[in-house]
Amino acid sequence: MSYSVSSFVYFVQDLSEYFDDFVERLMSQLALRGTAITDQHVESDLAKFKVRYMDEKGTLIIMPIGRDIKAVYQVSGGGILRKGLWGAITGGGLSTIVGSLFEESNKDRLLSLVGGLVAGGATGVYDGFNTAMQEATEFSRMLAQAIQSVEEELREIKRGKEAAIGARREEVRELESQLEEAYTELTVLKEEIDLAASEGKKVDKAKNRLERAEKLLEEAEESLSAGKRAKVKANIRAAQRMIELAREALEETT
Repeated sequence: MSYSVSSFVYFVQDLSEYFDDFVERLMSQLALRGTAITDQHVESDLAKFKVRYMDEKGTLIIMPIGRDIKAVYQVSGGGILRKGLWGAITGGGLSTIVGSLFEESNKDRLLSLVGGLVAGGATGVYDGFNTAMQEATEFSRMLAQAIQSVEEELREIKRGKEAAIGARREEVRELESQLEEAYTELTVLKEEIDLAASEGKKVDKAKNRLERAEKLLEEAEESLSAGKRAKVKANIRAAQRMIELAREALEETT
Protein backbone atom coordinates (compact mmCIF):
# COMPACT_ATOMS: atom_id res chain seq x y z
CA MET A 1 0.00 0.00 0.00
CA SER A 2 1.24 3.52 -0.79
CA TYR A 3 0.50 6.67 1.19
CA SER A 4 0.23 10.31 0.24
CA VAL A 5 1.44 13.13 2.50
CA SER A 6 -1.47 12.55 4.82
CA SER A 7 -0.69 10.10 7.61
CA PHE A 8 0.50 11.02 11.08
CA VAL A 9 1.55 8.17 13.37
CA TYR A 10 1.49 8.44 17.17
CA PHE A 11 3.20 5.71 19.17
CA VAL A 12 2.60 5.34 22.92
CA GLN A 13 4.78 2.73 24.60
CA ASP A 14 3.80 0.17 27.22
CA LEU A 15 0.24 1.35 27.90
CA SER A 16 -1.91 -1.12 25.95
CA GLU A 17 -3.36 -2.46 29.22
CA TYR A 18 -5.03 0.95 29.54
CA PHE A 19 -6.37 0.99 25.97
CA ASP A 20 -10.03 1.55 26.87
CA ASP A 21 -9.14 4.33 29.29
CA PHE A 22 -6.75 5.84 26.73
CA VAL A 23 -9.47 6.05 24.07
CA GLU A 24 -12.07 7.46 26.47
CA ARG A 25 -9.72 10.11 27.83
CA LEU A 26 -8.43 11.05 24.38
CA MET A 27 -11.92 11.50 22.97
CA SER A 28 -12.77 13.69 25.96
CA GLN A 29 -9.60 15.74 25.44
CA LEU A 30 -10.33 16.22 21.75
CA ALA A 31 -13.92 17.27 22.44
CA LEU A 32 -12.77 19.79 25.06
CA ARG A 33 -10.31 21.22 22.51
CA GLY A 34 -13.08 21.84 20.00
CA THR A 35 -13.06 18.66 17.92
CA ALA A 36 -16.26 17.27 16.44
CA ILE A 37 -16.22 13.45 16.53
CA THR A 38 -18.52 11.36 14.34
CA ASP A 39 -18.90 7.81 13.01
CA GLN A 40 -17.53 6.35 16.22
CA HIS A 41 -16.64 2.67 16.33
CA VAL A 42 -15.06 1.60 19.63
CA GLU A 43 -14.18 -1.92 20.76
CA SER A 44 -11.81 -3.31 23.37
CA ASP A 45 -9.02 -3.52 20.79
CA LEU A 46 -10.00 -0.94 18.18
CA ALA A 47 -11.24 2.63 18.02
CA LYS A 48 -11.87 4.57 14.86
CA PHE A 49 -13.80 7.74 14.18
CA LYS A 50 -13.96 10.76 11.95
CA VAL A 51 -12.88 14.15 13.24
CA ARG A 52 -13.39 17.76 12.27
CA TYR A 53 -11.29 20.53 13.78
CA MET A 54 -11.82 24.08 12.51
CA ASP A 55 -11.65 23.69 8.72
CA GLU A 56 -9.77 20.38 8.88
CA LYS A 57 -11.26 16.91 8.72
CA GLY A 58 -9.87 13.41 8.75
CA THR A 59 -10.00 9.97 10.33
CA LEU A 60 -8.36 8.61 13.45
CA ILE A 61 -7.67 4.94 14.12
CA ILE A 62 -6.29 3.68 17.43
CA MET A 63 -5.22 0.10 18.18
CA PRO A 64 -3.21 -1.74 20.82
CA ILE A 65 -0.09 -3.23 19.24
CA GLY A 66 1.45 -5.71 21.66
CA ARG A 67 2.21 -3.76 24.84
CA ASP A 68 1.93 -0.42 23.02
CA ILE A 69 -0.76 1.80 21.52
CA LYS A 70 -0.61 3.21 18.01
CA ALA A 71 -2.80 5.97 16.61
CA VAL A 72 -2.95 6.92 12.93
CA TYR A 73 -4.49 10.19 11.82
CA GLN A 74 -5.16 10.71 8.10
CA VAL A 75 -6.16 14.06 6.68
CA SER A 76 -9.06 14.16 4.26
CA GLY A 77 -9.42 17.93 3.87
CA GLY A 78 -8.36 21.38 5.08
CA GLY A 79 -6.01 22.45 7.83
CA ILE A 80 -2.61 22.21 6.16
CA LEU A 81 -0.15 24.74 7.52
CA ARG A 82 2.07 24.69 4.47
CA LYS A 83 -0.36 25.17 1.61
CA GLY A 84 2.16 23.86 -0.91
CA LEU A 85 1.58 20.38 0.45
CA TRP A 86 -2.10 20.43 -0.31
CA GLY A 87 -1.62 19.45 -3.94
CA ALA A 88 0.25 16.33 -2.87
CA ILE A 89 -2.41 15.51 -0.30
CA THR A 90 -5.47 16.04 -2.44
CA GLY A 91 -3.95 14.39 -5.49
CA GLY A 92 -3.12 10.75 -6.10
CA GLY A 93 -6.34 9.19 -4.90
CA LEU A 94 -6.19 10.24 -1.25
CA SER A 95 -9.80 9.29 -0.56
CA THR A 96 -9.02 5.70 -1.52
CA ILE A 97 -6.02 5.66 0.81
CA VAL A 98 -8.01 7.05 3.74
CA GLY A 99 -10.86 4.67 3.11
CA SER A 100 -8.53 1.69 2.94
CA LEU A 101 -7.82 2.09 6.65
CA PHE A 102 -11.00 3.61 8.05
CA GLU A 103 -13.34 1.40 6.06
CA GLU A 104 -11.31 -1.81 6.41
CA SER A 105 -13.69 -4.33 8.02
CA ASN A 106 -11.18 -7.14 8.51
CA LYS A 107 -9.71 -6.44 11.93
CA ASP A 108 -6.68 -8.69 11.42
CA ARG A 109 -5.81 -6.89 8.20
CA LEU A 110 -6.36 -3.52 9.86
CA LEU A 111 -4.07 -4.57 12.71
CA SER A 112 -1.43 -5.55 10.17
CA LEU A 113 -1.77 -2.26 8.28
CA VAL A 114 -1.72 -0.05 11.36
CA GLY A 115 0.99 -2.09 13.05
CA GLY A 116 3.20 -1.93 9.99
CA LEU A 117 2.75 1.79 9.38
CA VAL A 118 6.02 3.45 10.37
CA ALA A 119 6.89 7.12 10.17
CA GLY A 120 9.38 7.61 7.36
CA GLY A 121 8.79 4.09 6.10
CA ALA A 122 6.55 5.27 3.27
CA THR A 123 5.98 8.50 1.41
CA GLY A 124 3.87 10.89 3.42
CA VAL A 125 3.93 9.01 6.74
CA TYR A 126 5.05 11.27 9.59
CA ASP A 127 5.81 10.94 13.27
CA GLY A 128 2.88 12.81 14.82
CA PHE A 129 4.96 13.90 17.81
CA ASN A 130 7.98 15.18 15.89
CA THR A 131 6.63 16.46 12.59
CA ALA A 132 8.23 19.68 11.41
CA MET A 133 5.99 22.74 11.47
CA GLN A 134 5.84 22.98 7.69
CA GLU A 135 4.66 19.36 7.39
CA ALA A 136 2.06 19.35 10.17
CA THR A 137 -1.61 20.22 10.21
CA GLU A 138 -3.43 22.14 12.92
CA PHE A 139 -5.19 19.01 14.12
CA SER A 140 -2.11 16.76 13.94
CA ARG A 141 -0.29 19.17 16.27
CA MET A 142 -3.23 19.47 18.64
CA LEU A 143 -3.70 15.68 18.58
CA ALA A 144 -0.07 15.23 19.62
CA GLN A 145 -0.64 17.51 22.60
CA ALA A 146 -3.84 15.69 23.58
CA ILE A 147 -2.20 12.26 23.31
CA GLN A 148 0.77 13.39 25.39
CA SER A 149 -1.59 14.77 28.03
CA VAL A 150 -3.51 11.49 28.23
CA GLU A 151 -0.26 9.52 28.24
CA GLU A 152 1.01 11.51 31.23
CA GLU A 153 -2.25 10.89 33.11
CA LEU A 154 -2.12 7.14 32.47
CA ARG A 155 1.56 6.85 33.29
CA GLU A 156 0.89 8.53 36.62
CA ILE A 157 -1.88 6.00 37.28
CA LYS A 158 0.41 3.16 36.23
CA ARG A 159 3.22 4.37 38.48
CA GLY A 160 0.79 4.52 41.38
CA LYS A 161 -0.42 0.98 40.74
CA GLU A 162 3.13 -0.32 40.36
CA ALA A 163 4.11 1.36 43.62
CA ALA A 164 1.12 -0.21 45.36
CA ILE A 165 2.00 -3.63 43.92
CA GLY A 166 5.59 -3.20 45.09
CA ALA A 167 4.40 -2.27 48.57
CA ARG A 168 2.12 -5.33 48.70
CA ARG A 169 4.95 -7.61 47.60
CA GLU A 170 7.22 -6.17 50.28
CA GLU A 171 4.48 -6.66 52.87
CA VAL A 172 4.03 -10.29 51.78
CA ARG A 173 7.78 -10.90 52.05
CA GLU A 174 7.75 -9.44 55.57
CA LEU A 175 4.81 -11.62 56.58
CA GLU A 176 6.54 -14.70 55.16
CA SER A 177 9.60 -13.83 57.22
CA GLN A 178 7.51 -13.41 60.37
CA LEU A 179 5.82 -16.76 59.74
CA GLU A 180 9.18 -18.46 59.31
CA GLU A 181 10.48 -16.95 62.56
CA ALA A 182 7.33 -17.97 64.43
CA TYR A 183 7.56 -21.54 63.13
CA THR A 184 11.22 -21.70 64.15
CA GLU A 185 10.39 -20.54 67.66
CA LEU A 186 7.48 -22.99 67.81
CA THR A 187 9.71 -25.91 66.76
CA VAL A 188 12.35 -25.08 69.36
CA LEU A 189 9.75 -24.77 72.12
CA LYS A 190 8.08 -28.00 71.06
CA GLU A 191 11.36 -29.86 71.51
CA GLU A 192 11.76 -28.32 74.97
CA ILE A 193 8.23 -29.40 75.93
CA ASP A 194 8.85 -32.94 74.67
CA LEU A 195 12.06 -33.08 76.69
CA ALA A 196 10.28 -31.86 79.82
CA ALA A 197 7.53 -34.45 79.28
CA SER A 198 10.15 -37.21 78.99
CA GLU A 199 11.48 -36.08 82.37
CA GLY A 200 8.07 -36.64 83.92
CA LYS A 201 7.05 -33.00 84.19
CA LYS A 202 3.46 -31.88 83.69
CA VAL A 203 3.43 -30.02 80.38
CA ASP A 204 -0.24 -30.24 79.39
CA LYS A 205 -0.83 -26.50 79.78
CA ALA A 206 2.24 -25.57 77.76
CA LYS A 207 1.48 -28.21 75.13
CA ASN A 208 -2.12 -27.05 74.66
CA ARG A 209 -1.02 -23.47 74.14
CA LEU A 210 1.66 -24.52 71.69
CA GLU A 211 -0.85 -26.57 69.70
CA ARG A 212 -3.09 -23.52 69.54
CA ALA A 213 -0.16 -21.44 68.29
CA GLU A 214 0.56 -24.02 65.59
CA LYS A 215 -3.07 -23.96 64.47
CA LEU A 216 -2.98 -20.16 64.25
CA LEU A 217 0.16 -20.28 62.09
CA GLU A 218 -1.43 -22.82 59.76
CA GLU A 219 -4.43 -20.52 59.37
CA ALA A 220 -2.05 -17.62 58.73
CA GLU A 221 -0.43 -19.56 55.88
CA GLU A 222 -3.83 -20.24 54.32
CA SER A 223 -4.80 -16.58 54.63
CA LEU A 224 -1.52 -15.50 53.05
CA SER A 225 -2.20 -17.73 50.04
CA ALA A 226 -5.66 -16.17 49.78
CA GLY A 227 -4.24 -12.65 49.94
CA LYS A 228 -5.90 -11.86 53.28
CA ARG A 229 -2.97 -9.95 54.72
CA ALA A 230 -4.87 -8.41 57.65
CA LYS A 231 -5.93 -11.89 58.78
CA VAL A 232 -2.33 -13.09 58.46
CA LYS A 233 -1.08 -10.29 60.70
CA ALA A 234 -3.73 -11.00 63.32
CA ASN A 235 -2.98 -14.73 63.36
CA ILE A 236 0.77 -14.22 63.61
CA ARG A 237 0.35 -11.87 66.57
CA ALA A 238 -2.01 -14.32 68.27
CA ALA A 239 0.36 -17.23 67.60
CA GLN A 240 3.32 -15.30 68.98
CA ARG A 241 1.33 -14.58 72.14
CA MET A 242 0.39 -18.26 72.48
CA ILE A 243 4.05 -19.22 72.12
CA GLU A 244 4.94 -16.76 74.89
CA LEU A 245 2.25 -18.21 77.15
CA ALA A 246 3.38 -21.75 76.35
CA ARG A 247 6.93 -20.86 77.35
CA GLU A 248 5.69 -19.28 80.58
CA ALA A 249 3.69 -22.43 81.34
CA LEU A 250 6.76 -24.58 80.66
CA GLU A 251 8.88 -22.46 82.97
CA GLU A 252 6.32 -22.98 85.74
CA THR A 253 7.09 -26.71 85.65
CA THR A 254 10.76 -26.20 86.50
